[in-house]
Amino acid sequence: MYQQPDPTVPQRSGALCATHADRPAATICTRCGSYACDLCLRVGSDRQDYCVSCVPLQHQLADPGTRFVALLVDRFSVVLPVMVTAFIGGMVAGVTREEGTSVVFLLMLLGFLGSLGMIGYQLYLLATTSQSLGKRMLGIQVVRTDGSRIDLGRLILLRNLVPVLINSATCGLFDIVDALMIFTSDRRCLHDHIADTQVVTVNKHAR
Repeated sequence: MYQQPDPTVPQRSGALCATHADRPAATICTRCGSYACDLCLRVGSDRQDYCVSCVPLQHQLADPGTRFVALLVDRFSVVLPVMVTAFIGGMVAGVTREEGTSVVFLLMLLGFLGSLGMIGYQLYLLATTSQSLGKRMLGIQVVRTDGSRIDLGRLILLRNLVPVLINSATCGLFDIVDALMIFTSDRRCLHDHIADTQVVTVNKHAR
């Protein structure tokens, strides 16, 4: 039975719902692009319009605490090899003094290579899963704002390199504002806006 459309919902002139062909469209689904009537209209956690079929597939935004812990894991994993080898090197230097200089140098070199290796591993994870080590552990992922996978070039250049350059030019002010932006309604930092990305929880039903 036909029902009058909700007057509070904006109508799409001339368009009909993809599911209910006898009902006028009230919106266009953000995910699939199909028309949806007022019965099929759903508003996701990102405040975008979805059809009834796509709303279970839309991403849930990661909370600030989870993103912060994931960042700590990523940073710590990179510096850990250098920290370990520096500690061992300090112990060796204290025991052997000048005789152990070459050993200490070798240990520091190994630590540096270990950190480079970890950076390479992080890039591999980001390229294949859109997740760093920390994000993988915490069950979150970097995606484009439309939910699609982000390419490695955008991830490295726009999400990391450009923010670093801006931060250097602003004497660290960018980092402060960037971090505070996580508490906005869309939970996107400045580097997310630059790269057109968002961080979401991993949903096994998403595709």
